[in-house]
Amino acid sequence: MGNSFRENVREELDYHGVSVKELSAKTNIPYQTLENYLNSRATMPPADYACRIAKVLNTDVESLLGEKEIPNSVSEEKKQDRHILTLISRLNPENKKAVLQILTTMVRGQENI
Repeated sequence: MGNSFRENVREELDYHGVSVKELSAKTNIPYQTLENYLNSRATMPPADYACRIAKVLNTDVESLLGEKEIPNSVSEEKKQDRHILTLISRLNPENKKAVLQILTTMVRGQENI
């Protein structure tokens, strides 16, 4: 994560492939209000808005505020895991079943090594 709330939210939006407009709809926070938090002035949201944003982005407020330091190696692995889950969640049920079979086969093969 970056250093500021603005940078961290932008990073999470990019990571999840969510636009500010979508975040606005999912959090019920006006679009222009979100833009004010994310522009160069970078005003801070009230706690209830920060909580809504964190919930939609599947993270915690401390991470968005830059108060929670995660080691880079863990952070990168966590990002990768979350990205995989995000992609899988976008699949239709038939493709999810296929991915599950592939992953199960891969894990079993890895355990037999």
